Amino acid sequence: MVLSERQRIEILILFGYGDKIRSQAEVCALFNAKYPENQISQGTKNTVQYTDLHRTGRAPALNEEKKLDIALELLENPHTLTVSLSRNHDAPRTTIRRFLKQE
Repeated sequence: MVLSERQRIEILILFGYGDKIRSQAEVCALFNAKYPENQISQGTKNTVQYTDLHRTGRAPALNEEKKLDIALELLENPHTLTVSLSRNHDAPRTTIRRFLKQE
C-alpha cells in the first residue's frame, strides 16, 4: 500500500509533538477511522525509495530544455558570455556557471 504525501503528513500530525505525543496504536486507529480504504497497521512498512517521491521545495532554475538550449548556443558561439546566456534564457548567471562546470 502506498500512501500519498498528504496522508503521510497527516500521520505525522496525528502523532503529535511535545507533551501531546500519541502511541503508534492510537495513530493507527485514528488514521484507519478516517481512511477506511487505506488502512495501516503497526506492521505497515514503507518500501518506496525516497528518491522516487516528489521533491518539495524550489523548482530547479534550469530544466532539461533550457540546458539543451544553452548547450546549442555555446556550440554555435563558444565565446558567449554567461551574462548574455543568462539574459537569453532567463536563468541566473551562477546557475549557468554551475551547469557549465558540470558539463
